[in-house]
Parts: sequence; C-alpha cells; structure tokens
Amino acid sequence: MTLLEGILLWLGVFSYTLAVGLLLWALVFGREKGHTLSRHLVTVGFVLQTAAIAVRWYHTGHAPVMGTYEHTLLGSWFIMLLQFMVYRWYPPMRIAAMVVLPFVLFMLGQGIMSKPEMVPLSPPYQSNWLWVHVIFAWIAYGSYTVAAGMGVVYILRDGKKEWRFLDKFPPQDIIDDLVLKTVVFGFIAHVLMTGAGAIWAHGLWGRYWGWDPVETWSLLSWLTYGVFLHLRTTMGWKGKRAAWLAIICYVSIFITFGGVGFISGLHTPLL
Repeated sequence: MTLLEGILLWLGVFSYTLAVGLLLWALVFGREKGHTLSRHLVTVGFVLQTAAIAVRWYHTGHAPVMGTYEHTLLGSWFIMLLQFMVYRWYPPMRIAAMVVLPFVLFMLGQGIMSKPEMVPLSPPYQSNWLWVHVIFAWIAYGSYTVAAGMGVVYILRDGKKEWRFLDKFPPQDIIDDLVLKTVVFGFIAHVLMTGAGAIWAHGLWGRYWGWDPVETWSLLSWLTYGVFLHLRTTMGWKGKRAAWLAIICYVSIFITFGGVGFISGLHTPLL
C-alpha cells in the first residue's frame, strides 16, 4: 500500500465511522440534521475509497482483484454503490446505511489487517474476462448483502415495535419489495458472473467447469437464491418469511466468499 492510498483509505474509513456515529445520534435524539450530515459523510467516504482504489489500480497495473485486501476494498465499494442505488429507488431507505455501514467497516478492517501487498497479476489471470467475472461477483455480493440487511430490519421492526428508531424506516411492504428487487438484481449478476467465469476457464483450461470449491459453492448459492425467488414469486412467501429466507440464503454467500474461498483451489490466489 502506497502512502497516498493509505491516507485516502483511512480518511474514507474515518468518514464512514463518523457517519455511523451521526446516524446513531440522529436516531436516538431525533435530529434530522444528523441524517443530512451523515449522508454527506458517506458520500465523502465513498469518493475517498474510490480514489484509493484508483491509486492502487494505477500502481499495480490491474483492477484490485488479488488477495484479501483488494477484494475487501473492491467488494465493500460495490456494497456502498448498491446502497446508493437503493437510496435512489426509495429515499427513505437512506436509514439502511445504519445496517450496511458497520458491515462495510468490518470488511475494510479485515482487509487492512491482512497484508495489503501489491502483487502483479500472474499470466492465467491476465484476461479481460477476469474483470467481468469479478465485477459481477461483487455486484451480486453487494446486492445480497443489502437484501439481507433489509431482511434484518424487517424482522426487528416486526418483532420489536417498541424500538422507536425503526419507525424511521419506510413501511414494511416497501422493505419487502426492496428485498425482492435487490435479490433479483443480485441473481442476474450472479448468472453473468458464472457465465464470464466459464468462458474465461474454457479459454485457459479447455473446460467450462472444474468443480473448484468456490465454483461449487457459488452454484449452490445461486440455486439457493433460485429457491428464494421461486418461493417469493410463485408460492407467495412475503413479509417475515421472505426476510428470514433472505438472511438464510446469505449464509451460502458468506461461505462462498469468506469460507471455502480460502481452501486450496483455482480461486485461492484471488481471495
């Protein structure tokens, strides 16, 4: 990590942290000004994180797709991007940052605590298909994370109505609808990620699928979310059941990126 990248990243982390503090202040004391200030700080943090990614990309000569640090750096960026998209769909969901931001800070902390070395891409990974594969992977991951976060909010609000700060969220039917939309968005990105990875693998090894641990769990997680969409759209699973299902499905994603990704396999150098 270069000095400039470190400064930009730590300033971004500080902005995110301060935004969480202001959100808590606004929720506890009912200060609307805190929401406004936190939104500005989140935007500043996102810009700083984007700049840190650009600096690293410039110095390494490739997109940040190698190792734990680069994956958490890029992955948390996509989660924040999805958070902004949800906010644009429905402005009252800006309060969802209270759920998403701590998770993003956890990801960045995990990455910073690893070894943020600058590693060049080895020949097998020097492919444009890798970029497509990784970008759609993180879009899917970000979408599923936001959906699970909103599922948590739905359940808390349904079971703990005395928590006044939960009243800041939009009506339950709006949250339920946004959970479905973000899962659909992630599901489509998941399909594109798998297709790009298969094309890339065929060009390298002459086969589309190799049953690598990450490949296998990625397929299982895709099937899991396929079950979610089937139950949600065909069987009428809405509300609390759908919220729980979004959280349960997210476990498979967490295992894919945070568990089996570190088992020896073709994806190990990237994770």
